[in-house]
Amino acid sequence: MDASAEASAKAGASVSVSRPEASADDSYLAIRRLTKRFGTFTALDDISLTIRRGEFVCFLGPSGCGKTTLLRAIAGLEPQDEGTIVQDGRDISALPPSRRDFGIVFQSYALFPNMTVLANVGYGLAAQGKSRAFVENRARELLSLVGLADQWWKYPAQLSGGQQQRVALARALAISPGLLLLDEPLSALDALVRVHLRAEIKALQRRLGITTVMVTHDQEEALSIADRIVVMNRGRIEQVGTPDAVYRRPESLFVAGFVGRMNSLPGTVVDSSTVAIGAVRLAAEAAARFPSGAAVQVCIRPEDVQLDRPGLAGTRLAATVRGLEYLGSITRIPLEAAGLPLTAELPDTALRSLAPEPGGSLTVVLSPDRVLLFPRPGEA
Repeated sequence: MDASAEASAKAGASVSVSRPEASADDSYLAIRRLTKRFGTFTALDDISLTIRRGEFVCFLGPSGCGKTTLLRAIAGLEPQDEGTIVQDGRDISALPPSRRDFGIVFQSYALFPNMTVLANVGYGLAAQGKSRAFVENRARELLSLVGLADQWWKYPAQLSGGQQQRVALARALAISPGLLLLDEPLSALDALVRVHLRAEIKALQRRLGITTVMVTHDQEEALSIADRIVVMNRGRIEQVGTPDAVYRRPESLFVAGFVGRMNSLPGTVVDSSTVAIGAVRLAAEAAARFPSGAAVQVCIRPEDVQLDRPGLAGTRLAATVRGLEYLGSITRIPLEAAGLPLTAELPDTALRSLAPEPGGSLTVVLSPDRVLLFPRPGEA
């Protein structure tokens, strides 16, 4: 790829193409058996994924999992070694970035420091040869859309980080792309600004109906903003699903441990409804998927370690409070429950009357449908 193509991509510039009618399944972006290698290292290993028109999808995973490489492959900035990419019925697998229909926002904003906010937003349109009047009108329209209409005359250095990211977003949208790519756009911002801006991005995406792919390593960010999450690990896709499905019904031990907090203990399946952790037996609906004697990893979300109350079904365990971590609306409580190390997360309202102290006693209940089981690592 030449320098001008890279510059155009970083500016959010691309060439819009005519769009055929939506297919029956309304798929917009189809990635098939994509592989990318850097020397002997395989960054993407046989990736296949379909993204629907108008969908907001997050690529989520730890550093080095391949999520940014996949985004850059879609943009043409890291051409794949194998596989195909089809966007809106058009095979773009071998096209340079300048001939793909996308806008992109980078983590570093990539604004031109010597240009005003207005000129930054209009850069991609100016590069396409649009008239000065058209560029200015479109840039002002986008700045109004992102709440910066009165900042058009400033330079990037005169803006806050959140404002700069809004400018970068407006620039990416100025060319009316069919696809919006966001490469960890909020990671450099303060926590409160990040929360506010992600809500704005989601609202804007819904308003425009633009197909959007965002890379993030922030689980909360992905859970709050995505229609679907693609969880990646070591160049492969571990799971694709809605935020609720990924959080509540993880399909692998990696997903269970990476998305949210988790109690994880080694156990053995006793029968179709019971799992043993040492001498402790827990009722577990998931045991029905394993043969008796199977070595498993038992996973329980901290919020699923519930305080005992009448009518609550499940395994009851006497527990000793080992500490308290106050987090505002919830309190995290390390416990020793029948000899098992468990962490509970309980709402502040549930603890006001109980007022637990380190060394105090509680009875907790583990519901059978909330006890997750996965093959134990290293076991056949």
